[in-house]
Amino acid sequence: AAPEWIDWAALQEEGGDTPDQVEQGTDIHRFDITEPGRATYELSGHVDGTLLNQFAMDEHDGYLRVATTTGQMWSADDVTESQVVVLGPGDGALTPVGSVSGLGRGETIYSVRFLGDVGYVVTFRQTDPLYTIDLSDPAAPAVTGELEILGYSAYLHPIGDGRLLGVGQDATEDGMRLGTQVALYDVRDPASPQRVAQAVLPSASSDAEWDHHAFLWWPETSLAAVPVSSYDGESFSGVVGFGIDAGAGAIAEVGRVSHPAITEPGIGPMPVEPGGDVVVEPREPTDQLPFTFTPPIMRSLVVGDTLWTLSSEGLAASDLATLGGTTFFPFG
Repeated sequence: AAPEWIDWAALQEEGGDTPDQVEQGTDIHRFDITEPGRATYELSGHVDGTLLNQFAMDEHDGYLRVATTTGQMWSADDVTESQVVVLGPGDGALTPVGSVSGLGRGETIYSVRFLGDVGYVVTFRQTDPLYTIDLSDPAAPAVTGELEILGYSAYLHPIGDGRLLGVGQDATEDGMRLGTQVALYDVRDPASPQRVAQAVLPSASSDAEWDHHAFLWWPETSLAAVPVSSYDGESFSGVVGFGIDAGAGAIAEVGRVSHPAITEPGIGPMPVEPGGDVVVEPREPTDQLPFTFTPPIMRSLVVGDTLWTLSSEGLAASDLATLGGTTFFPFG
């Protein structure tokens, strides 16, 4: 998939619409990769709007489901809305066979997940509607339920038994972000999705919001490992482990892992090439002092009964049950 190509220069020369008046679309192309080392082009399709990420497309039973946001996302006129379009092969192209629109008017998509005949779409501007969408009939997708809560989930992860975990941000009624939020959703009844538990880390952010590889779900112990960086009060950079009790609808912090802080040398005065026009005043000695920071953890994985974490500085091994007893192995 790729944004639709628009020749803006030609459009202007012809006296056409300005960029803020043009609806951006997305072109989708299908390739056959069954033959090793060769990709064969088959057909293409088009949908209005833009895609969030790879989770916004999903193929199921021969149909492609695509979630997009249409309208001008930078406009203050609340002209955006989102949709799910179902495409099927026909007449040499990927052709729309059904769609449902009008999701989150004035908002944009923050996360999407398709699971079988059900789709989940989160939109956000000030509050977070979580939509459940029935896709059992490709020709007639329909919204079956909606949950409107504060904050949003930027990544949705299925954990089985009709539950979803969401990683995103808590927020005020005005949409001001307050910190990393881990939420447990009960979606067993598509008509009535519920948030049954949440944990909030104030003034924090998580790489899992935009990179799902940073998130770890370990079903054997119901552990969710979430990378977090917080600089409010006592700063923290590392992984926070949450125990998820789906049956009881509860989230509890199990422990934390961080890697040793490292010290970088200070920065001296900016060099100026001879004859340069820039005059740089010498810096005070305090500007050249070393600084210390804790490297953020980028990945987590489980081997046996050990949780391994990776940062740019090395690997650490921690007890899977408690996240304690950490041993750090620096890179050479």
